[in-house]
Parts: sequence; C-alpha cells; structure tokens
Amino acid sequence: MNLPLVGIVGGYGAVGTATAGLLSDMGVAALRVGGRRLDPAERLLAGLPAAGAAQAVDVFDEGSLSRFCAGCQVVVNCAGPSYQIGDRVARAAQSAGAHYVDPGGDDPVAAALEAGGPYGAWTAILSAGMMPGLSSMLARWLARELDSVERLTAYIGTMDHLTPAGAGDYLLSLGGGFGTAQAAWRAGAFAHDALSPAADIRLAFFPGPVTAYPFFSTEAERLVRDLGIRDADWYNVFDGGAHMLGALGRLQGAMAGESALVPAAAELIRAADLDMFGRSPYQVIHIQLHGRRAGQPAAPGVVLRGTDTYQLTGAVAAVAARSLLAGGVPAGVHYAAEAIDPDDMLAVLGKLAAVASLIRLEGSAPLDRGDLGQPEEGVL
Repeated sequence: MNLPLVGIVGGYGAVGTATAGLLSDMGVAALRVGGRRLDPAERLLAGLPAAGAAQAVDVFDEGSLSRFCAGCQVVVNCAGPSYQIGDRVARAAQSAGAHYVDPGGDDPVAAALEAGGPYGAWTAILSAGMMPGLSSMLARWLARELDSVERLTAYIGTMDHLTPAGAGDYLLSLGGGFGTAQAAWRAGAFAHDALSPAADIRLAFFPGPVTAYPFFSTEAERLVRDLGIRDADWYNVFDGGAHMLGALGRLQGAMAGESALVPAAAELIRAADLDMFGRSPYQVIHIQLHGRRAGQPAAPGVVLRGTDTYQLTGAVAAVAARSLLAGGVPAGVHYAAEAIDPDDMLAVLGKLAAVASLIRLEGSAPLDRGDLGQPEEGVL
C-alpha cells in the first residue's frame, strides 16, 4: 500500500522529532524529514518504523522549499522561529498542492494567508501546539457537555528548557499582538487592567509557589467569542523562576521588537536553564468552566500535567496532519483548537508518555479519581 507523504520541515528539531515519531507510530503516512543537514534527519528516520527519506531544505530558499514540498500531501513546519519564517513554508506547500500544519504561525501567519488567498481546496492548520492549541482545545471539549458557558478560568504553566526558536517566539508573544497583559473578559467584552499579577502563591495542581500573570491572549479571545462566554480569566503561570522572571523584566525591548531578539533569546534560555537546575520539566493546563447542564449549574474542569513541552506540541501537530490526510477539515485557514476533533486529540494524549496525568474534574474535585497530588497514568 502506498501511503501519502508528509513532509516535516525542521524535522530533527525538538518538535519535529516528536511529530515524526508520532506520525510514524500512527502508520498513516510515509515521511520526508528535512533540515539544513542530512545526517540528523537520516539518524532520526533510522529509528522509526515508518518509511521515509531525508531531504535537505533551506526555508529561506524558495527553490529548496519548492523541491521539498513537491509530492507531499501534507507539509508540517516545525522550523523556527516563526517570526522569521512567516508564511514562507505555507506558501511553498500551497504552491505544491500540499496541505499545511504549523505548530506556531499563529495570528501573523493567519493574517498573511487570509490576505493572500484564494484557497481553492487547500487547507492550513495553525497554532497546532501546546499553547496556543491544546490549551483552548481542552476548553472546547469541556464546553460540549454544557448548554451554556458563563465563566472560564485558565491557568497554563510550563517549566522546561527552551530552544532558540522557541525563546524568540515566546518573547514576541508576550510583547504585543498576541494578547494583552492584565486584561480579562467581563460581561462579554474585553476589559483592560482587570487583573493584577499574583506572586509567590500556591495554585492547585502546581508543585510549589508560583507567579500567576494575567494575559488575555488572542487564543482566549477567539475561544470566549465562539462559546459566548460572559466572563473569563486567563493566566500564564511561572514557577517561582527568579532568573526567568528577572530576564523577562530586562527584555521588554526585545518583546516589543525594539531591540535585537537573538541575544535576548539566548539570555532567556540561560535564565530558564538556571531555574531548571536540579528540577524536572513539567507542564500544567488547568481549565475550569462554569455554566448550565440540563438546566442545572455545572462546573466541569480538566487538568493535564505533562513532562515534555515538545512532545505535547508534536502530538497536536501529528493529529492535525492526520486529520488533513483523512479529509476531515474543510478548505481554508484554521486554528488547531477549532479544527481538530478533541476526542481524537484525547485518544492520542492518553497513550503519550509525556502525559503524566489527564483528569476530568467536577468543580475543583476529581471525578471518580483519587488524589491529584500524585501523577496518574491514563485519561479521563
């Protein structure tokens, strides 16, 4: 049987490796793994059961991108940083007749693609990562059981090592264009300066003292508008990382695009590594809804605790690619949280080694589960 071909640009980086491994395990595609160098791509493929080939690709060379995308049914862009690549890989994929998945991209790439049109039968899925992506996908999954959603509260935190591309994109995401600090959603409308940061506090499901920083992202705004939510609070959670928080305070210029980003990203990487010293990486997504179910008040929640940011992101990218191969996503530009069936995503997360626990709540209590203080295998 000839399987469709999925090309992975940046295929031997942290996210690309995770995406390739999961697609290989799914058995839905042959793989073309690309990057500037062939040796690491070939080593990756040698350890995977899927049929595949390595191919050199330079994302800043149109001819190289065109050759890489030719013959692919789906192209997944795991190269970075997104702010430099923009819609280059997406346009090359579109020209080659290949659908497109981007764990990053987010609003700037969506705007560029929507301005460029037309799509024809072509489909792109953006923000196919842990956050944005999985964060609001879990909220949408919870909302399906409610007649109406009145309130949402989200706490999203990660402590992990940073890649250069990830550090650059993270800085820019905090600096504007992707959301507003200390904002919230009140009475169905955007509310500036509605919340303040809270330092050295303890939050349920986080392992120790943290800083909760209110940041109402464009992802959160799409979510609350789509679900008709009246009030919402959305927090980025920092795990007592004095070095990381100190670096962010010094790097305001880089966040706003007013100073060099590469050295700023390097400083942030060093700060994250210092905060990580002697500790294990973790990720927490805690979503709590309040609304009505069968006419009665209800408060469903979900907590995901992970051990590897890049595996979680790769899982979303792999499910997005599989959805495109299956023809389950209409033509056009979509965000992953709105395009992927949450049940498909949960089925993959339930088998993912990087998921320490994924637990359904009712209110603040686990639903038919034991103590949440210890990681648990399995899903809801």
